[in-house]
Amino acid sequence: MLVPAHFIFTALVVSTAAESFDPLQHLGGNSPWFSGPNVNNISPDAPQGCRVDQAAFTSRHGSRYPDPGAYNGWVTLAAKIQNATFTVKDRDLDFLKTWQPVLTNPAAQLSQVSQGGYKELYDMGVQYRWNYPSFYKENTPYVLWANRYQETGYRVVDSARLFARGYLGPNATDLGRVYVLNNTDPRSIANSLAPSDLCPLYNDTSGGINATTWAEIYLPPIVTRINGLLSGLNFTASDITTFATLCGFETQITGRTSPWCDVLKKHEIEQYEYAQDIRYYYGTGPGTDIEQQLMLPFLVALVQRFVDGPNATYVNANGTSPFTPNPLIATFTNDGQISQLAAALGIYDDQKPLSATRIDKNRIYISSTFVTLRGTIGFERLNCGSKGLYMRIKLNDQVYPVAGCQGGPGKSCSLSKYQALVAKKNAAFGGFVNACGIANSSLVPAGQDKTTFLTNLGLPFEYVFRP
Repeated sequence: MLVPAHFIFTALVVSTAAESFDPLQHLGGNSPWFSGPNVNNISPDAPQGCRVDQAAFTSRHGSRYPDPGAYNGWVTLAAKIQNATFTVKDRDLDFLKTWQPVLTNPAAQLSQVSQGGYKELYDMGVQYRWNYPSFYKENTPYVLWANRYQETGYRVVDSARLFARGYLGPNATDLGRVYVLNNTDPRSIANSLAPSDLCPLYNDTSGGINATTWAEIYLPPIVTRINGLLSGLNFTASDITTFATLCGFETQITGRTSPWCDVLKKHEIEQYEYAQDIRYYYGTGPGTDIEQQLMLPFLVALVQRFVDGPNATYVNANGTSPFTPNPLIATFTNDGQISQLAAALGIYDDQKPLSATRIDKNRIYISSTFVTLRGTIGFERLNCGSKGLYMRIKLNDQVYPVAGCQGGPGKSCSLSKYQALVAKKNAAFGGFVNACGIANSSLVPAGQDKTTFLTNLGLPFEYVFRP
């Protein structure tokens, strides 16, 4: 059953009052944005006696159209279905007889932010104004940063621009500046929003053998069940994973619940979600070696901004006017970097390695809670008066305490202790140049492989877009 768009984009849910399970909230990196579940039972509001005087976020780009490879898979699936003479034994599969991919202009749409993404990002800008009403003064300049991603792929930059329009309002083009960081310029080693792109030893395995093992366990029964509901048409394990992707993508592209969302059962969606968890955990997350550490230079620099405080002023390297940033530090990047950053934060340090043979029901590492489309890692500096300064981390709006550092108000971590924790992780990393095996780098020698773009708007590998 199709649901009108205004119901979908009120909260992007499929559930009704009588049905609490929402498949759109269990698709990992293919879920549209939603405010995460409060799994730690900690209020997202500032604890009593504290106020947020500085904040930051690193966000994945907003909901988008598929990349060319994924779209070609959709086209191939549609041809397979339409070229078959088949009957169905389940009403939830009736739509197959007329189904076609929903893109209306693939040449212009592929890889770009979709209409669902437009709304997510504009709403995000408004929401952050509401969350921190004292941070921005009307008609003043505002700076934010974005990963270039690809030379002709603008979804990250466009996400930053759309956020700025929601945050700044009608004068965003005049007031806002999106500093785009060239992630492949050799001068940007350890100094971009996608540092892994300049690390020769980086290798995202998409979960490797663990992903393969889990797929061989959970997919065959789904294939058997669905093919048993059809006569004259057979789907493969690869097709099944596409069904889940289509559920998320078609819904946010069209603003109407995709019929694919009714094809998989609740437990099957949960199995797919766990496959996404394994993909990120062992591909770019806590289950990796070097990959989980590549965002540490950025995290060190970000925490230093919180130590400096909301009124700090910085000198640009190119001699332009001093830079006094807004108390809200906004950065946009891609899912791989969100996963890497989440792994470095300390919130998953007590998570046991994910099993490849069964779902860990008690796991805190769930990709759908942070690496969704427009998935956001948030940081807040809590000023608690005589009690001191504290750091708090949020994933998709919800508070996640740092392992071993939860003694502050609302299970926050003392800012000085968090800085020390991150510094210790970075020291163990051993430096980006050395860890990545970058030999004889004359542009960024060992010891200078640090993130500086958050305090220096005069770097030669960044350029400016206006919202």
